[in-house]
Amino acid sequence: MRAVEQCFRFGPFILRPGRQSLLKHDVPVKIGARALDILTILVERPGEVVSKRELRARTWPDTFVGDGNLKVHVASLRRVLGEVVEAPRYIATVTGRGYRFIADVQN
Repeated sequence: MRAVEQCFRFGPFILRPGRQSLLKHDVPVKIGARALDILTILVERPGEVVSKRELRARTWPDTFVGDGNLKVHVASLRRVLGEVVEAPRYIATVTGRGYRFIADVQN
């Protein structure tokens, strides 16, 4: 029996972490590996605040990176999603704590 591939749907997007792919309207989206990792972590836990520390630890497990590096990748991710920071549809910043995925997610 074949394992079922994990798949997350939100808005016009489909995230397939096992294939390291993001589709928008069934068309592949160009996204960096770190931004994809961050998106996967957030989408796995919609509505929950994921701390900056956890995001850094899971995205860069063997490397120390500061908040600035995380912010750069979150900004890149937001651009890919067509997000506006002032009116987020997908990723909300929780000041001083981390980020929360705020869109409805279907598995």
